[in-house]
Amino acid sequence: MGWTRNQQITLVVVVLFLITVPVLWQISSVRAAQATTEPAETMETVSTQQAPDDYDGDGIPDATDQCPQRPETENGFQDDDGCPDVVETTGAS
Repeated sequence: MGWTRNQQITLVVVVLFLITVPVLWQISSVRAAQATTEPAETMETVSTQQAPDDYDGDGIPDATDQCPQRPETENGFQDDDGCPDVVETTGAS
């Protein structure tokens, strides 16, 4: 004599319930612990020194900057025109 369709469905529901409830309790206890602990990292505001009218942040005011939307030190070489310069290195000093 086999199991009826209703008995099979009931068995599946009971097994799923027995598996799901402990998992949900574990998740809820972890979430509760996360809510009560202090955050691991604290955000800090870091101030930068930038000229008041310096859109690209290269330290050269936009009034004298020939390239106000491109930073001067994009490639590591800095002069006073405000534009990134192509400086070839030959390896010789």
